Amino acid sequence: MSKVMGLTGVMLRVNLTKGTAEREETPKELFARYFGGRGVGAALLIKELPAHIEPLGPDNKLIFLTSPLIGTMVPGANKANVTFMSPLSNTYSFSLCGGHLAPEIKFAGYDGIIIEGASETPVYLWIDNDQVTIRDAAHLWGKSTHDTQTTLRTELKDSLIRVACIGPAGEKLTRFACVQADYHREFGRGGAGAVLGSKNLKAIAIRGTNAVEAANPQELAELTQKVYRNLANSPKCKIRRAYGTPEMTDGTNAKGYWGTKNFQTGYFEGYQSLTGEYMKENYYTVDASCYGCPVGCGKVGKIKNGLWANTLIEGPEFESAGLLGANCGVSSLDAVVKATEICDLYGLDTMSAGAVVSFAMECYERGIIKAEELEGLELNFSNGQSLVKILEMIGERRGIGNLLAEGSKRAAESLGASELAMQVKGMEFPTYEPRGCKGMGLTYAISPKGAHHMIAPTMGAETAGDGLGRFQYQGKGALVREVQAQMALVDSLGVCATIRNGMNMELGLALFKAVTGIDYSVEEGFLICERIANLERLFNVREGFSRKDDTLPRRMTEEKMPSGPSAGQVVELKPMLDEFYELMGWDNNGIPTEKRLSELGIVDIWHETRK
Repeated sequence: MSKVMGLTGVMLRVNLTKGTAEREETPKELFARYFGGRGVGAALLIKELPAHIEPLGPDNKLIFLTSPLIGTMVPGANKANVTFMSPLSNTYSFSLCGGHLAPEIKFAGYDGIIIEGASETPVYLWIDNDQVTIRDAAHLWGKSTHDTQTTLRTELKDSLIRVACIGPAGEKLTRFACVQADYHREFGRGGAGAVLGSKNLKAIAIRGTNAVEAANPQELAELTQKVYRNLANSPKCKIRRAYGTPEMTDGTNAKGYWGTKNFQTGYFEGYQSLTGEYMKENYYTVDASCYGCPVGCGKVGKIKNGLWANTLIEGPEFESAGLLGANCGVSSLDAVVKATEICDLYGLDTMSAGAVVSFAMECYERGIIKAEELEGLELNFSNGQSLVKILEMIGERRGIGNLLAEGSKRAAESLGASELAMQVKGMEFPTYEPRGCKGMGLTYAISPKGAHHMIAPTMGAETAGDGLGRFQYQGKGALVREVQAQMALVDSLGVCATIRNGMNMELGLALFKAVTGIDYSVEEGFLICERIANLERLFNVREGFSRKDDTLPRRMTEEKMPSGPSAGQVVELKPMLDEFYELMGWDNNGIPTEKRLSELGIVDIWHETRK
């Protein structure tokens, strides 16, 4: 097809087995059919990856993608996407990273980077506009994520280059290892860091000096100003700017759906020190923003005194405060901050890490994990010092940490404690307790990569008004489908989810047109979003996943919430799942029908991938 504005027209394919880096023409038709980012990643992964591969073997790929909007003036258009097969869940997976990495990839002249094969020795990738080299990384192996980034900036004599890297956890193939960029931004969920580690790729360093052209700069400027005005008038964005994502602590806990002590309940008595208000008064020192974002929800803080005095991080985010704090029964902000730093330095997803530790804490309190297995740690709920130390053991795969580094599903199977692992398809729960917010239970169940809230974060709609809508079942399938489409749009456009407060689908499609010149109606845009969700589903169906895997732990479906504002609640998943499947055009087993795939224009892809 003819040139699509907003694209560089070039993809970079790096084969680590061969030691080659080749420029390829961007598949422009895929960006037209799937917008970019997450959507294009789904189309490429199902095409390029054979069925039933080993996620930590050389056949897996990491497909880093931008979108046409990234690098333009669009507010919050800074999300890089990486698509891969997850070593944690053995499913299709993608992860997003804010900061400045995605714009730098575009400025260097690339719409995406495909990493394939595996190097025999540690290497890093240096991309300096059109000059690409694969370099020895023996001197970086074993370094923390922060030390790796600092070393490369010094070595390459440029403090402004962008670096995505793994820490020791990724090197040691911890299944929930993340990829870090800009010191405090992560491709967090699903184990992308472990996949990089399996390929012996320590880091990708990038410098770009080019610009991104739009089809209609004047129209883009006018639409951008509209987004800015919407964000400025958004009550949600004002609160988020003041307190960061921990502004959600109060409301989530007050309504009884903040996962506490390995999701045994949904209300945390010690929540006060984990609120945005408390952090602003006692901890935050400066605000931080990703590229082109007017909201500035990032908060840098410093521990002022005590055991971990002078520890300085950006965060903790709400999810980190929830999983490392409430779900581990830890009310000490200092301990949560230090735990977050440990995760950052080792390169661990804070969400899975916190959920794995809370699982281990419950196992310890039930006598399943013995004291002699813990190097002297007393791993009971609320023990902040033990939280920090067990995370170090996980990052180093030392002692019991070697088992926990496999994720809660595999660890639980080994310990005979599967009912205590709060996970779906192998991925650990986010902080929201499904018994107190039923739509999130459906979201966790149908998410293509396992339990993940951002596939369809319904909690805002469910808790509006008197908040009692969170206990209802009727209409939750429709709600999840609608929010799923919204998220497929922003993820594929490369826009931060917070920007949804100033950009609906109509405005998002108008921005896409102003940049690319491609015009879609809202109905056509929704169809593209459904196409993306179905492609992701088809990848998993090919791998053997179906309705049997769209489930929740027994604790959620059979054990009543014991206390708090959601006391007495369980999740009845079947009626929500039935409604969702019907609306999506899937059969009763959760398989997309030929009719629906034909309507979406992807039935040929399904036939091809099944050969």
